[in-house]
Amino acid sequence: MTIIPQTTEVENNAPERKEDSMKEFYQLRNNLLLGTIVVAFFCFILVWYFYNLNMSLNYLLGACFSLVYVRMLAREVEQVGTSKKRIGGTRLAIFIGLIIVATQREQLQVIPIFLGFMTYKATILFYILPRSFLGNLNKSEKNG
Repeated sequence: MTIIPQTTEVENNAPERKEDSMKEFYQLRNNLLLGTIVVAFFCFILVWYFYNLNMSLNYLLGACFSLVYVRMLAREVEQVGTSKKRIGGTRLAIFIGLIIVATQREQLQVIPIFLGFMTYKATILFYILPRSFLGNLNKSEKNG
């Protein structure tokens, strides 16, 4: 007598859920990269208008490093489930190197570069806040 193991619905849907979550991850990654570019360009124009070109270029330099940081973070997060067991701190070297170079060069200003590097954080806020508020509104509409 042969016993055939029965697969549960969870086991059957596991590859589909992984594929869906990866699609969602790639969509989030692309949205964050595009959002960082848009926010950086908008802030670059504002800084240029209210201050000067040199300060806005310093901001843009930090924002470019911010894009590199986000890409590296996304690459590491993508590899967590397959080959990597944890996320490393190699991205920190980009930030430290950028700040060291900014402090050593007279033409570079640390504060605009630092704020430019933090552009990805603003992008995350612009991405998360509306979704969290809209998510709460949708839940309250269903309940009430």
